[in-house]
Amino acid sequence: MMEKIIFDLDGTLLDTSPGIYECARFAGRKLGFPELSEEQLYSFVGPPLKDSFMRAYGCSEEDGQALTDTYREHYREGAVLKAEPYDGIFELLDSLSRMGLDLAVATAKPQIFAEQVLEHFGFSKYMSEICGADLTGKLTKTDIIRKCVGDREASACVMVGDTEHDAKGAYEAGVPFIGVSYGFGNPEKRANYPAIGIAASPLEILNFVA
Repeated sequence: MMEKIIFDLDGTLLDTSPGIYECARFAGRKLGFPELSEEQLYSFVGPPLKDSFMRAYGCSEEDGQALTDTYREHYREGAVLKAEPYDGIFELLDSLSRMGLDLAVATAKPQIFAEQVLEHFGFSKYMSEICGADLTGKLTKTDIIRKCVGDREASACVMVGDTEHDAKGAYEAGVPFIGVSYGFGNPEKRANYPAIGIAASPLEILNFVA
C-alpha cells in the first residue's frame, strides 16, 4: 500500500529555471568561461551543479567547484526565489493530503536553499520533511531518497521526478517511480529506468497514486 509520496523540487514542484539560468551565466562570465548555450543551460536543472559545470565546460573538478561556489554566492543573493510553481501543483498536494498520504521532498538542491524556496512558495506546510543535498556534493540522489524513505518500506513509497537522476535514484533505492514530462528531464534517458507511470501535468500524478 502506498504511504509516502516523495517529490523532486526543480522541474517537478517548481519551474526554477529563471534563477538557475541566471546564476549559471553569472558564474561563467565572472570566471571567464564561454557563454553557455540554451541547450547547456537546460541541462543544469536537476543534476548536481558541479557535475553540470564540468560537463558543460569540460573543466577540472577544481574549476567546477569554483564555478559552483560563485553560482551559489549569486543564488543566495536573491536568484533562489526566481521560480514559478507549476499549474495544478497545489491542487495535487491538497488532494494527496486529503487522501492521508505522507508528503516529502528529496532534492539535489542544497538543504538550505530547498527549505528557503519551499517555504517562500508555500510548499512547506504540505511536507513532513525536506531532504536536500549537502554543500560538499557528497550525497547522491540515491542517498537523499533513502534518507527521505527513512524507516518505511521502500515499496510503500513513490518518487516523483522529471529527470533520469530522479529515476536512477529511485531505482537504486528500491522506490517505485513516477516520471513527469512537463519538467526538464530527457525522456529517452529517463526511460532507461522503470516507471509506474508518466504524468504530463501535476494533476495527472493522481492517476498513479489513487
